[in-house]
Amino acid sequence: MDAIEVEGKTYEEAVKKASLALNVDEKDLDIEVTEVDTKGILGLLGSKKVRITAKIREKEETPEDYGKQLLQDLGRFAGLAFNVKATEADEKTERILFLIQCDDGDVLIGKDGETLEALQHILRLAIAKKYKQNLKVLVDINGYREKRRNALTVMAKRLADKAKRTGRRLKTDPLNPYERRIIHTLFKYNKNVTTKSEGEGHTKKVVISPTGSMRQGPARHGRR
Repeated sequence: MDAIEVEGKTYEEAVKKASLALNVDEKDLDIEVTEVDTKGILGLLGSKKVRITAKIREKEETPEDYGKQLLQDLGRFAGLAFNVKATEADEKTERILFLIQCDDGDVLIGKDGETLEALQHILRLAIAKKYKQNLKVLVDINGYREKRRNALTVMAKRLADKAKRTGRRLKTDPLNPYERRIIHTLFKYNKNVTTKSEGEGHTKKVVISPTGSMRQGPARHGRR
C-alpha cells in the first residue's frame, strides 16, 4: 500500500494519521485535500473534518542507486551472484564507492585488475550519460583494492630505497590512474625522491627519482 485516504478534525491530524498508516515520515508524502467540512454547529465551530488522500512520494533515483542496480544486472547477465553496497558521493572528491562481494570475484577482477578497471569504466560512463555529471567512480571487489594498495606500497618503497642507493631513476610496471595516484601520494612529501608519470594512454609507468644531491653522491662514488 502506497496511498491511503484518511480524515481528521484538522489537516495536521489527517496528515499524521496517514504518516502512521503508511509508516513513512510526513515529508515523504504527497498530500491532496479531497474534502473540507466547514459546517460545524451553526457554522460557529469552524472545520469539522478534513479528508485527504496521501501518497508516498516517489524517490528520485540517485547515481548510487542506478550504479548499484546496473552492477547487479551485469552480474546476473554474467551468471554471477553478488552483493553490492554503494556509498554517497563524497563532497570533496565527488567519488562514489561501490563495494562488491562475490564468490567468483577473480573472474570480475581479471589479471592485474584489468577486468575490474573495464567494469569501472563502463559504470562511470553509464552514470555520466544518465546524470550529465562527471562523477568519479571506484569499484572494489572482495577488498582487492586494499590488497593491491598494500602490494604497490611495498613495491614503491623498495624502488625508492634502491633509487636512493644507486642514484638512478627507476620505473614501475604500467599502472592505471588510480594505482599511479597511490604512489604519487605516498611520496608527495618525501624530500629524498620525486615521482612522475611517463607514457601514453590509460596505463603509464611511474618514474621514481632520487633528489639532486642523492643522485650525485652514488654517481661520484661509481666513477672513482
